[in-house]
Amino acid sequence: MNSGQAGQPGEIRIDKEGDWFFNGVPIINKNILDLFKASIEQDESGGYRLHIGEEISPIVVEDTPYVVTRIERDVDPDGQSFFLIRLSDGASERLCLETVYLASDNVPYCRVKNGRFPARFLRAPYYDLAEFIEQEGERFFIPHNGTRFYIETR
Repeated sequence: MNSGQAGQPGEIRIDKEGDWFFNGVPIINKNILDLFKASIEQDESGGYRLHIGEEISPIVVEDTPYVVTRIERDVDPDGQSFFLIRLSDGASERLCLETVYLASDNVPYCRVKNGRFPARFLRAPYYDLAEFIEQEGERFFIPHNGTRFYIETR
């Protein structure tokens, strides 16, 4: 994962939209992107890195390592509804409503990958989620399956 220039590592970066770059150039090779997306881990200091085999390389993450690109409401075989989110790595998972929060700039986030990583909602899925948000006084919540999931601001 070195740039090959005098042993200096190249910078791998994920921007706030979830796009990947190497030394400022977009990474477009699907196989490389899939490998990188599957190899993200958090380091001891709270930063991010790629861990591929024996190689470990730090990455610069502008906001979050994953972004929510789509959300839809579905129903499981027991008749319980849930929200299914699609992430920037192509994975789909159930949205854990307990983890949804707003940043100070009113951008929504949640935890993904079994709570291991934060993910920022892109604009379109945010608007789709907003259809379900209700207000109670100064607080906002998502009513779901008989429970109110309050959305905190951080």
